[in-house]
Parts: sequence; C-alpha cells; structure tokens
Amino acid sequence: MLKVYLASPLGFSPEWKSYRDKIKRLLTDLAFTVLDSWDPKFHKVIEEASAIQDWPARVAAFRDIARQIGRANEDMIRTCDIVFGVLEGAEVDSGTASEIGFAAGLGKKCYGLRSDFRDSGDFDGIPINLQVLYWIEASAGKRFRKIEELTEDTHVAPLIQRSTLYGNRKREDCRHARFLRVHSSR
Repeated sequence: MLKVYLASPLGFSPEWKSYRDKIKRLLTDLAFTVLDSWDPKFHKVIEEASAIQDWPARVAAFRDIARQIGRANEDMIRTCDIVFGVLEGAEVDSGTASEIGFAAGLGKKCYGLRSDFRDSGDFDGIPINLQVLYWIEASAGKRFRKIEELTEDTHVAPLIQRSTLYGNRKREDCRHARFLRVHSSR
C-alpha cells in the first residue's frame, strides 16, 4: 500500500477536523495509507507543557516538543511515497510549505489542494506562493482546486496501479464510483 504524507494546517483548529477527515477518507478510499502529523500522538505532552507555570521550564518543554514533532514529521516524509499538501487560506501555511519543499528535495512527488478561489501568489495569475507551486510542479505532481479532482487525475492513477493493492476492493469501489459519475452525467 502506498503511503501519503498529509501536509496541512488543519490541526490548528477543531473546526477544520471534518475537512481533514474528509481528505483522509478520500485518500484511504484510493488505497493510500495516510501519514498525518495531526494524529494525537503529541496532544498529551502539549497539554502537560501548557500547564507548566515556570516560564523558562515551559519554553524548554515546548522546544523539546517542537524538536520531537519536527523529527516525527521528517521521518514520515522520508518514508512516504507522495506528499499531499492542503494549501488553503490567504497564505499557504509555512509548515506545509516547508514540508512540500523538503519532500520535493528528497525526490518525492508532491500534490497540492487549494479550493480557495483567491490567488495568493507572488504575481498575477499565480495561485499560490511561487516556490511552493514550483516544488509541486518540479516533482511531477499537480495542484487541484477540488478534492474530487484527485480521484479523476491521470497523475494519481498510475500511483494507485503500482500499489501493492492492485486488486484492492476499495480501489475497485472507487473506480466503479468514477464510472458511475462519468456515465450518469451523459
């Protein structure tokens, strides 16, 4: 099964959880194993550090946690097959941008989802930060405007076909759903 690293700012607010879950469900339905940096592995230690009253000790605890999180994310990016970045908002999240750049530097194929209709690029007609767009395109990945485009994209289909789950039922269900969408719109 192919592994996809989900790079996103969608863990900063509980309001974004349902959107993150929707993306993860779609990726799982496409026969990917999702590596999500927002899974609750670090929640307890963050809560504990937040309760520290001594300021220097609190800062030291958060620096240690930040190193642990950074290392865990690096390890997931190194072991994934592709990176899927969520590029929503007025600006692309700095952590998401760095994860895409790091992954592209490792030779990983990177994809980006930006459903926000506003362009936030450096020049007219450039939808996102020029460097993030460059890394996605240079990695032979693609940027999407709708999450559903991922299931129909010719860039993603070969990845799924190369997956060890070539005959996987979820993949068959996804292909059948696409067939129904295409043929019911005629």
